[in-house]
Amino acid sequence: MPWNDVLQGDCLEELARLPAGFVDLAFADPPFNIGYEYDVYQDKKKKADYLAWTDKWLAAVKRVLKPTGTLWVAIGDEYAAEMKVRLDDLGLTMRNWVVWHYTFGVSCTKKFNRSHA
Repeated sequence: MPWNDVLQGDCLEELARLPAGFVDLAFADPPFNIGYEYDVYQDKKKKADYLAWTDKWLAAVKRVLKPTGTLWVAIGDEYAAEMKVRLDDLGLTMRNWVVWHYTFGVSCTKKFNRSHA
């Protein structure tokens, strides 16, 4: 596989094609499971189903990461704590929270507006 390739497709399928210990940097921006209306993905799964899927893709990423590799995950507050626990269980070390502050968004009528991820 050439250097600096960006793979696009189903993450579990694409990660399965890569050899173990191959990736220097992985960036994941999974669906947040908050009911967003994607064109081809149902973004409101049962919590247990969503977390089971999360366990699968995180394990797949860990398998392909080099020992010195890095994983960045963009996730909303709803599942950030669960993500941290799962990273710990995989033996990965969370170094830092990086906050993306939104200056746009939609108005919410039943909760505060999302202002960061």
